[in-house]
This record gives sequence, C-alpha cells and structure tokens, in this order.
Amino acid sequence: MLNKLGSGQQRMKFYGSKEGYDADVMIDSKAVLSKNDFVSTGVLTYALGDIIEVELPEFDVFGLGDKVKMTVYTKSGLFVLDTTVVAKEQGSVIIINPPENRRKFTEKREFPRVDVTNEGLLFGLHDLNKRNKHQFDNPIGISIKNISVNGLGFTIVDNEMIEKIIQKHSHLEVELNLGFSMPCTMEIIRKEKLNSGFYYGASYINVPEEKTNALRGFILKNQIETYFVEKRDAQIKKALEKRSKANQ
Repeated sequence: MLNKLGSGQQRMKFYGSKEGYDADVMIDSKAVLSKNDFVSTGVLTYALGDIIEVELPEFDVFGLGDKVKMTVYTKSGLFVLDTTVVAKEQGSVIIINPPENRRKFTEKREFPRVDVTNEGLLFGLHDLNKRNKHQFDNPIGISIKNISVNGLGFTIVDNEMIEKIIQKHSHLEVELNLGFSMPCTMEIIRKEKLNSGFYYGASYINVPEEKTNALRGFILKNQIETYFVEKRDAQIKKALEKRSKANQ
C-alpha cells in the first residue's frame, strides 16, 4: 500500500488508465492546489482508492475540510478536480479522490482493503448447496481482519462446528460492529485453512442504504491512519539505513 518515499525505493503502481497508462500517469506529477486566492504547487506522491496525497511546502495553509481545486500536470495531459482536504501531516495533505476522477482510471484492486481488529456477530447461515438454513439461538462471534466497501475477511471465534458447516457460497446474516452497528448479508467467496481454524473472505449481498456512507467513512479513516503509519515506518527505516551506511 505504501508508495515510494525516496528515489531508492520502488513505488507500487496503483493506476492504469483505460487507455493503457499505469501509475506513472499521476504519481510524481506536479500538482497545483488552490483555495480562495491561495495557490500552492507540490508533487502527487500517492493515489489509492478514495485518497490522494500531495507533498507541498505550504501544507499548513490548508485545513481539514477545506474545499480545494487540484490540477495535476501529467505526461498524458491535465487532470482537474474539485475535492476536500481530509488529513494532513508535516509536508503533505491528503485529499479525497472523487468518483468522477477515479472513473478515468482502472485500479489494480477495485476497492482498497484495510486491516482492522473489529468484531461482529453471526446470526444465521444459508447453505445454498444443501438448501439448508440455520438460525442460531445464540449469535456466533466473528473477528474481522480486513474490510473494504465490497466485502471483508474474518475468522470465527472458537467454534469448530460452525467453521465446518460454512462453505464457499454460503450466505451469512451478520451484524458488524464498526463503531456503529451494521447488519448485512454476505456471501462466502474464499475459505482458507489456518493453523487454528479457518479464514473466510466474503462479499456483501445486502447492506442497508443508510449505512453505506458510514461504511465508506470507516474505511477512509482506517486507510488514512494505516497509510500514515506505514509511511512513517518507511521513513524511519530509510533513516536508519542511511545512518548505518554512514557509519560503515
């Protein structure tokens, strides 16, 4: 998930446009951010899913929630978008990558997946192969490992019997605790054996419409936090490597 932080590191390519361009279309391009009568020029250093990072010297002029216009000067032309500042740290700001801009590109992964440590409850199971339905008198705990706007990965909490009956394409009735309650129906698309128990990958079949914005907000918050942690870790690692070489 982490982009290149220095010339010696390899940057992952997150974008490839429908015309065949890859991440180099936007990454490392000059980006101009403007609000009211203020204009600042920086470099677009990261783009994945709903977020874009721009490194620029006047980052402190931009506040959280500011509406800005961004113009990106790429080797394939200009990209202009209206967006909002959602996070910032020393030397950079994070802005929303609006849907109309995302549609101009094809991402390597349609929806970013973020690691989380949330919990949920399993209330019912529908085995489509055997045409059996199970409703549990006592909900079964699940441990959510990662999540995106189209699905999640999870494990079952200490229940070998339930683990055995959940199979690929099973439909599950669950309630996720994401800081808010989100009931939904999902389909199992992956089942992998772990050292203890199983890991499941599932896609949503039905999510209440009134919960979709809260879900996107939850994922966006976690994506930004994860990115900043990984970026700082990479910077620390790079500094330590540089110091180690200097002492040799």
